[in-house]
Amino acid sequence: VLPNAKDVQLPESIAEAKARESVVILVTETEILVQGRVVSRIDDVLASDELVIPALKAELVAQAGRSLLNEEEEGGREVTIMGDKEIPYHLLKRVMATCTDAEYGRLSLAVLQKTSDLQMAAATGAGG
Repeated sequence: VLPNAKDVQLPESIAEAKARESVVILVTETEILVQGRVVSRIDDVLASDELVIPALKAELVAQAGRSLLNEEEEGGREVTIMGDKEIPYHLLKRVMATCTDAEYGRLSLAVLQKTSDLQMAAATGAGG
């Protein structure tokens, strides 16, 4: 279950795999939050030339220390990134790079479930 963030419009996807329990990073227009706690301001992140975001990495490492999730599973620790569909790619890239630098091997992007054309055709009885 992901937190409800009214100011974030998730992109849509037709992927059907369900999200698993993980650490959640929320990227809004102004802040980066981990598990609902503000860790960095977007202006500060964009003002820096560093690929890794130090405050985000520190919080991810702290979360890993208190996680009850089994990190021995294939891929290691897991994180879900919730970001508005309009956030710049270079910001998303830095968030993802920070996750991998903090030894989170499984990254997921939160999206809204969108019905695929095949599912639409099956639901309406159309097709050949």
